[in-house]
Amino acid sequence: MTTICALTGADKQEAKDIWELRFDDSLSFTDWFFNERFSPETSFCAVDGGKIVSIAHGSPMRLRIRNKTFDAMMVSGVATLSGYEGRGLMKAVMFRLLKNCRRLNVPLAFHTPSHFSIYRAIGEFPCADALLHNCAGNPDAIPVSDEVPSAAELLSVYERATARYSGCVMRTEAFMQKRIDDLLCDGGFCLTHATDGALDGYLFAAKTGIVYASEEALAVSQSAYGALVSRLPAGSTVKLPPDVELPGKLYPQGVVVPVDVPFLLKSLCGEPQSLCVRVIDNMLPWNAGVFDGAGNAVDLEPKETLSAGRLMQFLCGYLPYKDVFTQLPCFCADEY
Repeated sequence: MTTICALTGADKQEAKDIWELRFDDSLSFTDWFFNERFSPETSFCAVDGGKIVSIAHGSPMRLRIRNKTFDAMMVSGVATLSGYEGRGLMKAVMFRLLKNCRRLNVPLAFHTPSHFSIYRAIGEFPCADALLHNCAGNPDAIPVSDEVPSAAELLSVYERATARYSGCVMRTEAFMQKRIDDLLCDGGFCLTHATDGALDGYLFAAKTGIVYASEEALAVSQSAYGALVSRLPAGSTVKLPPDVELPGKLYPQGVVVPVDVPFLLKSLCGEPQSLCVRVIDNMLPWNAGVFDGAGNAVDLEPKETLSAGRLMQFLCGYLPYKDVFTQLPCFCADEY
């Protein structure tokens, strides 16, 4: 018999073993995650014969959508053991995690799918993009430096660089320090850029063979971005926000799951007369119904029918919706 339940502290090693088995992350990163992000009370699993066979980790955070800040749950490490696929276990575990979000009054969850096709089957769609830039290299660039500014200094750059993005995590200084430790745990280094002595850009990268891969690079100006990436050798890759003016491949990066559609409509729209929409949600039944722009359930003929996942794209600003929701640049530097 398979049961769906929350993790406990006693499950930490088994959860870590599953992570190591199903993902290609380094031991140092896995150690970091289970030391700094493991949150059993907001993570859920499927147990079969006393063994965890499917799992999803939830980490409480704060997310900014359209310049408003919401409690949110980052979902990561979603995995099912070989031999247990195709039984609907992942969907059942995700449902319990999202149901728990509702219990905690957390209206949003977000994650970075490894394969969007998997999650489209449960009604999730991209809500943020990223730009993958391949560095051309510059032999005259300033050599790599391994000096790392303080968490407070880097947080100041992070806040200024991400202020215009919808869907971005709101960090504290303590959170920033954890992120620094994460980005350095695999032998990474930090590059910085300053204008007139004031820090206005940073880039974290780690060596992969003879080139580098950067998981976080943020700056307050286009010139600072250009200067930072020029200091990596040709063939290196950098993940950038979608509106950085550098060549690269734009790709869908993450999804946002509306856990509480009425609350989000009220918070992000708030005008009853602006909408009359039927929302379909085959994953979270409490989201289904006909709502006005203030999130009120109404007994009216809807003008539109949308899935909850499509509605979330409009709420975030990933796509515009008539004259109700404007389009905004959507980006999230955090992926786990």
